[in-house]
Amino acid sequence: MQSTSSHSISEHTYQALLNSIVQRQIAPGEVLEERRLSEELSVSRTPLRAALNRLLGEGIVARLSNGSVIVKAFGATELLELLHIRILLEGEAACLAAGRIASHRLQHVRDQLQAIMEQAEITEEQDWAVDNEVHELVAQHCGNKAMAKLIADARLRVRLCNVESAPGRSVRARQEHMAIIEALQTGDGAKSRVAMATHLTNVRQTYMSILGYITQ
Repeated sequence: MQSTSSHSISEHTYQALLNSIVQRQIAPGEVLEERRLSEELSVSRTPLRAALNRLLGEGIVARLSNGSVIVKAFGATELLELLHIRILLEGEAACLAAGRIASHRLQHVRDQLQAIMEQAEITEEQDWAVDNEVHELVAQHCGNKAMAKLIADARLRVRLCNVESAPGRSVRARQEHMAIIEALQTGDGAKSRVAMATHLTNVRQTYMSILGYITQ
């Protein structure tokens, strides 16, 4: 059985690699060289290979015919499909989460959103942090662990899609996030579903416009 310390090192290595991929420090299509990565992360090959195998199993990296491991490139088709899935899943999750989330948790996220909306300049990291707060809060309180896992996976893959967002979209997203939190504060499941679905539909339609798709 793997020791607790070995498991901890493997988990840390996995998270470090995943964060580097999400933040584009390791770009799509880039070869993951074991020797370089083990030196950069200060870990042996064993936890590194365990982390790579986990990423392979999750479909985030791929092994080429020559044995090299590369970061997979997720494009426009995957992005739009994943956002469609998120509309369905997260709309339902918001409905289920309504009335389940402690009022102080909702107020905390609302205060964070309000503070960001009042700032003149926002970093991408700040935006992502609050985005995570809103969507993770809903997923964690939907009462369905399988649904929460599917949502987390879809959200991660959207982050990995190599498609730029539209200028100004983040401002509208903050307003939509606030509408989600306000709906959840009422405890109204139907209203919460609509607020979440509206937000994600707007995100998807924005990307469709950027990518030149014809929307109805």
